[in-house]
Amino acid sequence: MTTMVILIITALALGLAVLAGSRLPKTHVCASRQRLEVPVDVVWEKVTNFADYPKWRPGLARVDAGPLLEGQPSWFEYCAPRVKVQLQFIEFKPKTRLVTRLVGDKLPIYGAWEYEFTEDDGATILTITEIDKVYNPLLRLLTRVVFPHNAAMDVFLIALARHCGVTGNPVHLSLRVDGESPVEAA
Repeated sequence: MTTMVILIITALALGLAVLAGSRLPKTHVCASRQRLEVPVDVVWEKVTNFADYPKWRPGLARVDAGPLLEGQPSWFEYCAPRVKVQLQFIEFKPKTRLVTRLVGDKLPIYGAWEYEFTEDDGATILTITEIDKVYNPLLRLLTRVVFPHNAAMDVFLIALARHCGVTGNPVHLSLRVDGESPVEAA
């Protein structure tokens, strides 16, 4: 009897979580900015050299080069024992702008990161804007309630700052998005 009650309560809680998640918007946009006291050339090289990511990005076990997709490089990131994601460059304007996106069919999350590199008196201001569509309603609820939208970008920016030998303290930006984004276009 006790097992049945636990199963019913668990099923109800899961059902309510899925219902709540289904009422949240699928798309979110957020941005984080970090000033790095190093030249744009240095920051650009570190961000675009995905093969070296495991040397400085926490939680990343390894990176393998992938095939060219639409003429742009792709790579596979291994984040956990059985978690492998493919990403690709979709826009590449040296030392000013870079856009990467997740690649694959039937992903629970489809997203892109837009990197803006701004030279500022010998330093670099790096702004990352994340545009995601979260299809799974339970995951949508978790990304809203448990995992802040800026979390992955902040981890990336703090790790990048440390790799550049400076302190990382990302700032979250308020956004108003106009026009088409890489996520909407795909």
